[in-house]
Amino acid sequence: MYELRRSAEKCRNAEREFQELTAALLEEGDVSVCPDGLLHFGDSVIIHAPVVQPRKGCPKSSFPCTLAATPPRHDLYKNIYLDSPITACPHYHQPVVKNVFTITPRSSNFEEGSILCYGDSFDLVHVAVNGEQLYVTSPVGSALHSARESRRQEVLLKKSSSAHSAWRLQPYDPTLRLPFDGQPVEVGSRIQLVQSMTNQPVVVEEEFTTNTIFGQEQEVSVGVVNRATTRAASILAFLTWTRRTPEKKEKETEEILEEDVVQKEREIQEKIDEEIEEKKREEETREEENVEGIRLVLDNSDESPSDEKLNHEDN
Repeated sequence: MYELRRSAEKCRNAEREFQELTAALLEEGDVSVCPDGLLHFGDSVIIHAPVVQPRKGCPKSSFPCTLAATPPRHDLYKNIYLDSPITACPHYHQPVVKNVFTITPRSSNFEEGSILCYGDSFDLVHVAVNGEQLYVTSPVGSALHSARESRRQEVLLKKSSSAHSAWRLQPYDPTLRLPFDGQPVEVGSRIQLVQSMTNQPVVVEEEFTTNTIFGQEQEVSVGVVNRATTRAASILAFLTWTRRTPEKKEKETEEILEEDVVQKEREIQEKIDEEIEEKKREEETREEENVEGIRLVLDNSDESPSDEKLNHEDN
């Protein structure tokens, strides 16, 4: 009996911890602010697939997805995020802990804060709930690390940086890749995330889903898409928050305050002008009344002598 109670208590504690860790994955994530609209090394971003065509029989015609690190249930019970697969989540598009990644330079030639250009090599780092920094990696030539449905290269988290975790960006339109090479990357551009070692893009599998602790999500893999056999969405966009900087906010608040002061002064001046006009109108009306009174007095004075004359003539 004691053993049963102990095991039941242990299960309850494990389930409670699992719920807490699941909620921690959905806490608000910190993303960078890019007032210039360009990506930089050191920026925290969310990777968005704007249009994903679902498999046949799905009630939705198309939907957007966001790349996220979704640990399996048995790993989350142990609070382990190593080897967690990268999936495309259609439910959470706001920045949360599970879908925020940081662009870090691979070479000492690039400093954090410098502008990211097309063709520059970088690492994608994900900070797990336990504070561990993990690198987005796609192992090459391993049968153990292939996607379950598509059988292409799996994308998952690893402890250390390697040649398999090197990424670069290129425009989605092939005609723009040569002219845009070496140019700064704008936030939200239609791009392909390409693995430097294999020169293959990251794709969101449209026909293959995987069951996670957050429901059904799309598989993410690396490899060439053969349209004859399967479909995939390889159009991605790196998004950050383009919020206004505090200096701009202070300037705008000062401008707003100045406008309010000017508006109040205008209102006060308008009130004063209205009072002056009212006084002028009152004075004019008084003058008109006085003039009319004088006219009446003059008219009466003019009429009285004529009446006396008529009376005298009659007599």
